[in-house]
Amino acid sequence: MEKSIVLENVNFGYDKKILNNVNLEINKGDFIGIIGANGAGKSTLLKIIIGQLKANSGKVKILENNSRDKSIGYLKQMNIEVGVSFPITPLEIVTLNLYGQMGFMKISNKKIRSRAFNALSMVDLKDKAYYNYNNMSGGEQQRVLIAKELVKNSKILIFDEPTAGIDKDSKELLFNILEHLNRKHNITIIIVTHELEFSKKYFNRILELRNGVLKDYSEVNTW
Repeated sequence: MEKSIVLENVNFGYDKKILNNVNLEINKGDFIGIIGANGAGKSTLLKIIIGQLKANSGKVKILENNSRDKSIGYLKQMNIEVGVSFPITPLEIVTLNLYGQMGFMKISNKKIRSRAFNALSMVDLKDKAYYNYNNMSGGEQQRVLIAKELVKNSKILIFDEPTAGIDKDSKELLFNILEHLNRKHNITIIIVTHELEFSKKYFNRILELRNGVLKDYSEVNTW
């Protein structure tokens, strides 16, 4: 099985150890749920994977394109992400991640817009490309932010509590879209969640972080 992310003997903590000799191999195409009590270190683990935090010891290897920036899309909790104070469309938000490819004048061309529309199509929002983002539902805003990561050809999507603040129908639609991205486009997905009963049917692996130790339930049906 081809690997996407590998953690080797990762330790992290301040006065108290949060991660204790964590070893983990994530395969390309995995759909992983990470669970654990509040304060267990789940968000810390994500931040170490994406490079926002540096482990005290051990190694984190990103084998997809050998690059975090090119490979990983990371979405924080919705109540942190949302709150744009000016009118902006989903198309404009998604295009922001192609800013470096717009040339000297920083004007989006037909190719850039086509890529943005394609990303919005992948999350079933192409028909709302010109809506006011601030007037969209929480679930729709979450999907716009996913498209923003997809437009840079991310092969790994990492979420921290993606269902926080959205209703049941939006949760189901979100996970159905993520399942499509995982199966149809072979995108590796890692999700921290407190809603295991709702989401476990989508995962092929469940990881539990407890007392700094990561346990891997490779067979979800045994959970």
